[in-house]
Amino acid sequence: MKRFIFDIATSQYALFENPMYNYVAMGIIGYIAYKLAFSAVGELGFRGELGSDMHWILRFIFFVGIWAIGSICIVVFKFIVDNFILILICEFLIFVFYILWDYASEHPSCFLNKRVF
Repeated sequence: MKRFIFDIATSQYALFENPMYNYVAMGIIGYIAYKLAFSAVGELGFRGELGSDMHWILRFIFFVGIWAIGSICIVVFKFIVDNFILILICEFLIFVFYILWDYASEHPSCFLNKRVF
């Protein structure tokens, strides 16, 4: 019964639009969550029904946590790929400001150290 509830609770999670990629990713995440929950329950020393309940609760928590981390990584990667030029421009501007700041800190009489107002 616990497996059925776990499957219903986690069936709505998806990382990819392609079903084959999603099945593979969810299988890997499920395996990692299983191993983490199994080792955590073993370390805590729970046995019997309490151990089973804790295993499924921890497995769900680990599954959702790993899924959330994976989703965030995918969103960040998509943002970087979609806005590659904008990110390069921002990095270049940060680099230029760093060079100017470094130059101004080494040369106290530089015009960059003058107050505007």
